[in-house]
Amino acid sequence: MDSNARAILWDILHDLRTVSSRLDQAAWQLNQMRGVGTELCAQRLQVLADKYDKARSELSKL
Repeated sequence: MDSNARAILWDILHDLRTVSSRLDQAAWQLNQMRGVGTELCAQRLQVLADKYDKARSELSKL
């Protein structure tokens, strides 16, 4: 892989990490709230964050 492709991959990995972190943060904030559906929403956000983490992990193997 050339240096340009490696730089693009690094940018994608960084973006995936950022999105995952923000989803985790949103899930944590929802867990601090009380209300109908907040727990379910937090769980769904955590599932999405895990998927982004898995995608980042797989891409980092390249």
